[in-house]
Formats: sequence, structure tokens, C-alpha cells
Amino acid sequence: MTLRLNKKKVLFVTAMSASKLNAIGVQTLYLAEAFDRDWIHCYWDGSSGTSAISNSYWLDSRIPSVWPFDIGRGFLTRQVERFGLGWWRGDHLVRHKQRSLRKLLAGTGFAYLAPLRCSEATKCREIIEMASCPFVVHLWDLLDPVLNTDYKWLLSHAEHVFCLSSTMTEVVRNAGARDTSRLAFVRPHSAYHATHSQGTHLIIGLVGFLSAYQKGLRLLEDAIASLRMSYSDICIRYIGPPAQLQFIPRDLRRVIEYIGLSDDHARDKALSGCQFGYLPGPMGPPEESSRSRHSIPSRSADYMANGLPIVAAAHPLSATSSFFSPIRDKGFYPVGDPHHLCRVVLNLQDERNWSQAAAECAVFFEKHCAIQNAQNELRSIAERFL
Repeated sequence: MTLRLNKKKVLFVTAMSASKLNAIGVQTLYLAEAFDRDWIHCYWDGSSGTSAISNSYWLDSRIPSVWPFDIGRGFLTRQVERFGLGWWRGDHLVRHKQRSLRKLLAGTGFAYLAPLRCSEATKCREIIEMASCPFVVHLWDLLDPVLNTDYKWLLSHAEHVFCLSSTMTEVVRNAGARDTSRLAFVRPHSAYHATHSQGTHLIIGLVGFLSAYQKGLRLLEDAIASLRMSYSDICIRYIGPPAQLQFIPRDLRRVIEYIGLSDDHARDKALSGCQFGYLPGPMGPPEESSRSRHSIPSRSADYMANGLPIVAAAHPLSATSSFFSPIRDKGFYPVGDPHHLCRVVLNLQDERNWSQAAAECAVFFEKHCAIQNAQNELRSIAERFL
């Protein structure tokens, strides 16, 4: 059931487009389903393509990426910014564009902001001051070690701050956030459900961006040779952008079955034929890696929605391992070396062990990652202002 709005509308603000080509874009589309069509979305980074919806507005200053020369595009972009022809000068709105944005945002009663970096927080503040309405902040990641003044302003003025992980919660409370809770990546239920596979054919699910997880991919590559002693045929079913294929180690590419960028239906159908889902990171020590300290890969929800156990090359003290601690070694298996990975996979050969692990993941998904839970939480806050 969606919230029926009268005159006031909901504003979503993210850096990237509302599309299924980036994780936060997907989440924006999912969360917006809690409201009727009287909502709008603003973004400024078109590197992952434009939005998939008509009520999304690209506040951009750059020359389109089809311009053939990078140097020329950079020069022209600077000139566009210099003469105030675009929306931004640095991270601040061009003055004459402020009037246009106020008109666009007229009637906004509530906003959802999702900054990842300090520069994004500055842009979010510029936009929310034009909308002049109550707002929540959702932290999907913290990519800068020190928060700037605008980030702290957003956190201290937000009605509520959603955090992906408990380590983020500590940071935002210290920055002045009044009311916080955890809200993980969510998605709808899957029409498909994986089943245990007998025999010596192993299919491993792999989804999403890979560029940041080279160490975990090499770990899987090293484990494949040992797994061949138990499996006559090994396949890694990869679902993701074609540009990410270059980050797969050479020997691992020989066993890749590339599905491509598929819609939800095709992705779930492909995953349901796998024996487990693989997370190639984050592996770094939390004190050295912000991804390990704060991040939880979004693709974990895709695995659990399809009833797949998860094998993760994740540091034992990472935010990812902490998030899955209720099902650690029961459905979520963090591994640190190829031998450990092989032991987990061979343990899941047993149908009883696999079925118990799949059931644990299904319960965890229902409690923490089902889309209705997140929509209800966001809607309950929004209703106070709409």
C-alpha cells in the first residue's frame, strides 16, 4: 500500500541517477515505491547513465560524455562552470539556478538525502535549503575520513539518520545526529528459489561491481584448483556491467558464464540455479579500509532473496561480518584464505547442511532486507510532515 499524498510531495536527492545501473539508484527506486507518483528525484552525476524515470531531474554542469575528447570535455566543462551556464560552481548552486530549483521543488513536504562524500553533502545542503522542508539522511557509505561542516549540518538537522552499519551510527551520533537507526540494502522477494544441487557440477553466483575487490577475486581464483578435485565442472555465473569483466583475474575468466546486465527477473532466475553466492570483499582491516569499516555489499540481499548461502571473502571484524553475525557460519561464511573457502564449499555439498544454511539466509533476509520493512520505516517518518 502506498502513501497517498495531497499537495505536498517527497523529494529524493542522490548523487547518481535513479536507475538499476548503480546500487543507490536501485535503492532509491525501491524506497520511492512507498509513495505515490507525486515525488521527484534530483541528482547531478550522470556517469552511470540517466535515470529510468521521468520525474528525475539531472542538475548537471558537464559537457555530455559523448564529446569525443577528454581534454576538450574538461576544458568546456570548466568554461560552462566559469560562466554560470550549468547548475553548479564547485559544489554550490549557481545563483540564477536557485530560482529555478525553488520553483521545481515548490510543494515539497519531506526529503530523503543520501550523500556518500563531503562534496555530495554540500550539494545536498544546497538543494535542501532550496526545498526548505524536513528531511532524513541515509548513509550508504562514508567515503571521507573526516566530515565537513555541511555533512555535520545535515546530520544535526535531520529528523532521522539511517545508517547502513553500526560503525556509521557511532560516527553520526558524534557528529550531532539526534535520532538514528540501521537500514540495510533491501529488495523485493524473488519469484525463484534455489535448491540443492547433487553431483559434481558447481555453479557459483557473482553479482555487481568488482573493481574494489581484487584480493577476494584472487582468493577465489586460487581456490578453484583445489575445488576441481571434488567437482568435474565449475562455473562462476557473473551478473554485472561488461566493463567489470576486466577486473576478473585471467585464470578465473576461463570459468565465467557472463549473464550481463539483466533485469530483476532474469537475475533472480540465474542466481536460483547457483549453489551459493560469493562476496569478494571487503577483506582489508577495518582500521585501514573505509569499505571494511563501514560498507555492506548490496548484492548480499540478492543472494539471500533467492535462498542462497553466502560465502564471503570478508575480514572477520568488517562491518559486513558484523552485520551477518546472527547467521555467521550458519548461512553466512566469512573466509580468509583458499583452503577455508574449499572447506566451506565441501561442507555445503551435504544437502542437509546446504538446506539449513539456505533457511537461515531466508529468515535473515525477511527480517533485515525485505523491501516492505524499509518502506514502512521511511513512510512512518514522512507521514508526520505530509
